[in-house]
Amino acid sequence: MARAGSGRSKRAAPESASTTSSPAAASEMGRTEPVSPNDEIRIRMYRLGLGDCFLITLRRRDAKAFHIMIDCGVILGTSNSTSRLATALDDIIAETKGSIDVLVVTHEHYDHVAGFVLCEEKFATAGKTETGKLSVGEVWFAWTEKPGDKVADQLRDQRRARKEALAGLAARVHAMGAADRVDTSQVVESLRFFGIDTTGTDSAKADKLGATARAMDIASKLSATIKYREPGEVWTSDAAPGLKVYVLGPPRNEEDLRRTDSTPEVYHLDTGFLDDAVTMATAFDPTGGQTDRYAPFDRGHRRVLSAIAEGKGAGTTADFMRQHYFGQDGATPGTDQNWRRIDNAWLGSAEQLALALDSATNNTSLALAIELVDSGKVLLFPADAQVGNWLSWHSLRWQDGSEAVTAADLLARTRFYKVGHHGSHNATLKAKGLEMMPSANVVAFIPVDQEMAKTKRWFEMPLQHLLDALRERCGDAVVRIDKDLPTGVPGLSGGGKNGPFGDLYHEWTEPL
Repeated sequence: MARAGSGRSKRAAPESASTTSSPAAASEMGRTEPVSPNDEIRIRMYRLGLGDCFLITLRRRDAKAFHIMIDCGVILGTSNSTSRLATALDDIIAETKGSIDVLVVTHEHYDHVAGFVLCEEKFATAGKTETGKLSVGEVWFAWTEKPGDKVADQLRDQRRARKEALAGLAARVHAMGAADRVDTSQVVESLRFFGIDTTGTDSAKADKLGATARAMDIASKLSATIKYREPGEVWTSDAAPGLKVYVLGPPRNEEDLRRTDSTPEVYHLDTGFLDDAVTMATAFDPTGGQTDRYAPFDRGHRRVLSAIAEGKGAGTTADFMRQHYFGQDGATPGTDQNWRRIDNAWLGSAEQLALALDSATNNTSLALAIELVDSGKVLLFPADAQVGNWLSWHSLRWQDGSEAVTAADLLARTRFYKVGHHGSHNATLKAKGLEMMPSANVVAFIPVDQEMAKTKRWFEMPLQHLLDALRERCGDAVVRIDKDLPTGVPGLSGGGKNGPFGDLYHEWTEPL
């Protein structure tokens, strides 16, 4: 019998050189929960806010349930974020009887990993079963997080240096008391993706690595079995009969890794000049009290513009600046001269670097396609993968026995799609992505809170054009965190208590 959407025949997944078994999987965890009378897959999206937290459960009549948890986070600034995450983790502990087989940590952003640092006490010590806590069989990261990998080390060092430069810049602006004159909101919001908050009274002492770095470290210690997944890998396990996982990305090709938008000329990781500009802006001493090799003028020619603007300076230069550079033109009442100002022009480089850092980190997302072997259906989890990550999938070939599997084949058999990056513009491809999925036969889950996104000035999240395309492809089966469940869609249900949007989670159940 042929697979749905495929010309290949069904067969059991073999253990081979391209297949990794799970040494700490369900059979070794000693679980005793009852199995469902039906063979089915369940996908639970926790409704915490703007962030990702998913639980996938495979239930078979002849085997113990197998659980995969993907990420656990919510955006910095979410009210009661710790209690929201704790409520979700309590539900996961109850559902899984305190043990999951695989924890997937897709990338280092707060809205994906905050739970590991805010609710560290909810996780059991590696290798132990502790009442009321969650034990983890394996932890999966992308290859970009692997210690000792030359390229991965370089990427992480670059990420760390840019976080420190931007955090230092934002903290300095606040320490100078210039926050009311210098708009660093874009920098601040980008840093919050890494759990760095530079807006408080103690901003000068901000942890420049941020909560996400600690969260990644905590997650890496939840199991003795850590896997750094490479594109092109295929994973199966005797403990998960009927599942096969294809690793899609992040890509090894540096050009693909840099490409975060649909325009070929945009390569957000290639930002050396931005690094230099932000370093200079961070180091520059506007008071002239310290030697500064980055200063554009010798000390004798420097003027503190804020003092002149406030009328404290005297002399020809000060008079000229007040007349032609600040505020109203004395000769032409009602004419605003602020358009002439260049003293905050350096901030443009900081904003570009902040956006580049955000996009580059998204593009290191661990992207997975989970195949239900019996039916050939595919569950697509791209995390926040952007253009280059998506495009790279099409150059891969996964060996499935004697036959090669392609990205086009996987997309053509997609039955469930976790929409990338909360429905943003460059995290779902068209011709090489959504348009290759089956028409009117896909369930799409979007982990988005539109009102929270607006407070972050992300007014196109989710993008309306993408929502329209999803509805054309999926019909009514478009499910959002911030909306009630659509009616009349088979397999959809809600559940749980004390969720900020009502039901704690939305769930989709599908026969294998």
